[in-house]
Amino acid sequence: MRALILTLILLPYAASLSAQHSGDVEIGGFGSYTRYDSRLQLDNQFGTGGRLGIFLGEHFSIEADGNVAQPLSRFSGVGRTTAAFASASLVISSGGLFILGGYSRLHMGPSAPYSSDLNAVHAGLGERIFFVSNRAALRLEGRAYYCPPPGNPGGPQRLLHLAVTAGMSFLVGPGGR
Repeated sequence: MRALILTLILLPYAASLSAQHSGDVEIGGFGSYTRYDSRLQLDNQFGTGGRLGIFLGEHFSIEADGNVAQPLSRFSGVGRTTAAFASASLVISSGGLFILGGYSRLHMGPSAPYSSDLNAVHAGLGERIFFVSNRAALRLEGRAYYCPPPGNPGGPQRLLHLAVTAGMSFLVGPGGR
């Protein structure tokens, strides 16, 4: 009975375990929701983005992604500003679950008081939920961006932004070896 229960629990991960191979490329688009650090006085905002990654093995990949939103400023007379994240990450996968970490650059602008570029590190946790084909997945992710004091001269001591994303990912390449 225990073996049957364990099999039923692990069955959804069977396709994902065979889905990722060295040389495979992951391409995807996503919607995002970002909570900006309260000191920036920006409303939380929905955005959109895309990602491109390459698997170095069955459990490791590197990826680049970008995310753009136009949050409303709480400063009077400013209106909306553009907030764009560009990130490079190392991703460690186990089945559909993954963790990632890396470097991000946040560009804000084009007008004052938000005309700036910030360096940040990020970490995240997520899941790829594979469909009938092991080449397409719903990708859900939560991520934190942290800007330490040295990367933000003259600004607040630290900044912390939180983002959640949901979107589709497609694995292309040799796969299935």
